[in-house]
Amino acid sequence: GTGALIPPCDEFVTALTIVTPSENGVVKMTDATHGQLFRLARLGLGGLGILSEVTLKVVPAHRLVEQTSVLSRSEAKKQLPTLLKRHKHIRYMWIPYQDCVVVVTNDDENDLPLLGPGTEVSDGKGGRKKIVTAEDIKPTFSRDEQFAPLRDLLRKLLESKNDASLDDDMINGMGFGDLRDVILASGNMLDPDHVKRCNKAEHAFWAKAGGIELAPSDQKLQFDCGGQQWVYEVCFPSGTYGMPGTTSIDFMQDLLDEIESSGIPAPAPIEQRW
Repeated sequence: GTGALIPPCDEFVTALTIVTPSENGVVKMTDATHGQLFRLARLGLGGLGILSEVTLKVVPAHRLVEQTSVLSRSEAKKQLPTLLKRHKHIRYMWIPYQDCVVVVTNDDENDLPLLGPGTEVSDGKGGRKKIVTAEDIKPTFSRDEQFAPLRDLLRKLLESKNDASLDDDMINGMGFGDLRDVILASGNMLDPDHVKRCNKAEHAFWAKAGGIELAPSDQKLQFDCGGQQWVYEVCFPSGTYGMPGTTSIDFMQDLLDEIESSGIPAPAPIEQRW
């Protein structure tokens, strides 16, 4: 999951049925009946037996308003405490070698922050609220304008190799993740200069791809990274909701400094969630 006030998914498990090799056989567990052992079993990865049944606490289906924007690294650091408190879900996507952080926020369409995306209207009770209109969702740039930096770079790379394997129809039919994959594969992926060109084109893409979308929550919160990736995940405490501190941003700054000072060919994005 993602969200400063939303616990990880194990906290939504309210009951378990475990098939064990012990004399107890099938064991039904809840926090009330087994306490700490139940809390351990939720994260036990089968170490206590085979999970045959899990009961989850769920929320009603709802739609989320997603806003995508681009900030500089200094702006992303400065705005993080405010964004964490303003929005239900937030993630940063850092682009190595570019002063660019792609910021994606999500909020329930019926509980939009007044300083967030959308159009402000009367709530019928003497106050104000935010709604999302068709005009809000209308993109500023066309799809062709958004994808132009990536498509142009791919064409240049193919032309430099006299590679005619992809025609315009095939290139124009590719999504963002596919384009990034093919661009990286069209050069030396261990060459920092080649990766920098790809990251620069990705920065230009996001600068025009920002805007507002409205969709069911399961579509907006899924991990759709696009393309092929080796993923290495790091998790650590970064303060509290009231005092988030700078630990998470300091980590990213140290990581990017090491990448860029050492000339590591690191494609984007480096994703960060709270």
